[in-house]
Amino acid sequence: MILGLFESAEQRRKDARDLRDMFEKYGDDLIEILQARSEDTKLRDRDRKHWSRLLRKARSQYS
Repeated sequence: MILGLFESAEQRRKDARDLRDMFEKYGDDLIEILQARSEDTKLRDRDRKHWSRLLRKARSQYS
């Protein structure tokens, strides 16, 4: 993943931990949950970008 080159190692570890925890909680619905959060206009732009980043990573790991 090219965008991952610009992330710190700590950010990659945190995202991996978050995705693992979310997968345990939501299972196969994880992608749909992240998709909904990344498109939720009630959230701040920064939060939607966070969920979009996790969505990209989840798609590459869990699809």
